Amino acid sequence: MNKKIALSFLLLALSLIGCGYKPSSYYTTPILGKTINTQVDIDVENPTDSIFLKDALNEAVYSIFNAKISKNADSTIKLKINSSTLDVLDYDSNGYPILYRASTTITAYITDKNGSTYEYVGNGDYDFSLNSNSVLSDNLKHNAMKEAYIRALQEIEFKIAKKGIENDNQRSK
Repeated sequence: MNKKIALSFLLLALSLIGCGYKPSSYYTTPILGKTINTQVDIDVENPTDSIFLKDALNEAVYSIFNAKISKNADSTIKLKINSSTLDVLDYDSNGYPILYRASTTITAYITDKNGSTYEYVGNGDYDFSLNSNSVLSDNLKHNAMKEAYIRALQEIEFKIAKKGIENDNQRSK
C-alpha cells in the first residue's frame, strides 16, 4: 500500500515537472518582491468588513504571494472595498433563508518593487447554507465575507501573475 502511495506521488511530481508547471508566485515574486507592505482603506459604511479584508490580505501575502509582510517592503498593496453584499439565494418551505451568497468587489493599488503602480479590480463570491430554522450569526457572516475577499484577492493575484508571465516572455525573446 505504501509503495502505491509513494509511486503515485512520484508520478504526480514527475508530471508536474515534466509539463513545466510553475506556481503563480514564481511570476508574482519578480513584480512584488519577497516583502509586501499591506494597507486597507477603511470603509466608513462598514468598518468591520475592512478588518476582515485586512486579515484576508495578510493571509494572501503568506499563502498566495509567498511573501512576508514588512513596513519597509519591496512593494505595497493598498486595497479599497468597492462593494460588499450578502444576498439570500434560496428559502426553505417555511420561507426562512437557507442559502446565502457573500459578494465583494475590491480595487488593489499596487506599487511594485521598481516603483511602478498598477490598479486591479477583483470580484469574489462565497456561497454558504444554513440549516432550517438557524439564525445567521455575525460570525458566519464575517467568515463568509472573508472568504469572498480571499477569492477576490486570488483574482487579483492571477492578474499580477499574468503580467509576470508577459514580462517573463519578453525577457525570453
